[in-house]
Amino acid sequence: MELRLTNSFLGCGLWLYLVALCAIIGWCPVASVEVYTPSEVFVENGTAGLLKCTFKSNQVISSQAAVSWSYIPEGSSDSAGETIFHYAGGKGFPGTMQFNNRIEWAGDLNKKDGSIRIKNMQFSDNGTYLCDVKNPPDIGGKPSMTKLRVVKRESLPQTSPAVIVGAVIGAIIGLIIIAIVAYLLIRVMRSSRDYGGCTSIESVSIQAARPGKKAESSTDGSRCSSPSAPVQGPVIYAQLDHSGSKNSFHKMEPVVYADIRKN
Repeated sequence: MELRLTNSFLGCGLWLYLVALCAIIGWCPVASVEVYTPSEVFVENGTAGLLKCTFKSNQVISSQAAVSWSYIPEGSSDSAGETIFHYAGGKGFPGTMQFNNRIEWAGDLNKKDGSIRIKNMQFSDNGTYLCDVKNPPDIGGKPSMTKLRVVKRESLPQTSPAVIVGAVIGAIIGLIIIAIVAYLLIRVMRSSRDYGGCTSIESVSIQAARPGKKAESSTDGSRCSSPSAPVQGPVIYAQLDHSGSKNSFHKMEPVVYADIRKN
């Protein structure tokens, strides 16, 4: 394993030397890779921690692209650190014994992702981690640093990704409920506003005409307001026979007058 790691470093170093020489004599331009990492990461003690690293390159990802992770222990004055993981040629090569068998590749160079995952994080893993990406001929640029804090569960910040996702989901559900309630209220208000009176068919009560009195309609107190002109149907009148004929004693002969008016 150490031999593979050494050969990988030698190959990468040789490539960097050739590209640097090419740039010095002016044969080819030197581009830089922009590397991005979060400034600070909190991980619960005893769990796996993901160290994110993304990069931007103007060149197509080549087979010579490589990612190197270095570690500076907390309180150390070393500015470069020691290499703990190297990824090149589709394979990962672990470095120091402190992280032996605990680091695994979690990125995808084709997606410009150079992340790693460290299992079983311990308090002794606190420190600064540096991610460096080379994609020849893009070899310039500086490593990006992230501060790792291994803490107990109760010391985890409340703004963890799980809390943020839960808050976003709760807000979305609340907005949906508010929208549904508002829609129902608007429908109820429109229904009550559009209702202008009775919706049943106008009924006419028939009363027997008495001498000296007009027949009164019972619909006077229950008039319906309608936007359209009223349609008057047949009006039925009842006529009593007041002749003195015996044959017509207490006989009521209905007479129907049809009064149909057009709108």
